[in-house]
Amino acid sequence: MNYSNSIHQVGIFIFISLIFSISTNFFRSDSIDYISKGFDKVESLDDLNLNSEEGIKEVSFEIAQNLFEKETLFIDARAKEYYLDGHIPGAICFDDFDSLSNEIDNRIQNNEFFVVYCSDDDCGSSEELSYQLLDEGFTNIYLFKGGWKQWTDNSMPIQQP
Repeated sequence: MNYSNSIHQVGIFIFISLIFSISTNFFRSDSIDYISKGFDKVESLDDLNLNSEEGIKEVSFEIAQNLFEKETLFIDARAKEYYLDGHIPGAICFDDFDSLSNEIDNRIQNNEFFVVYCSDDDCGSSEELSYQLLDEGFTNIYLFKGGWKQWTDNSMPIQQP
């Protein structure tokens, strides 16, 4: 069997596919970014109310702390087992997305905001959950990327069952 010919054909197929994909994306009116722009960051508490643009916005530890003191709803994106080991007081967590969505609806009004967090800034669960909630129709989502690690490193209150 001549494998070099097959590998050559696969290489050509991949190259043509890439050229076609890049060209198509270039000419689309709603093209996809090649590199993620990240999230808008809320720099101060004053920006929370002034920031009328809906979507996902990143908040610092200081702002998350202030939102906690104002009794804002926190959502723990970690697996239920980690949530049960300890979480931000008052935070909710459901492994079932529909149950979580219903619980958020029961706790806040449609235009109110909430904070989503997970383990730490390397954890992608909070971002993934935030996108799912955005797709579900929630429009004011704050993402606390420092998460549980930054919360506990700063000796903030925790809740354990």
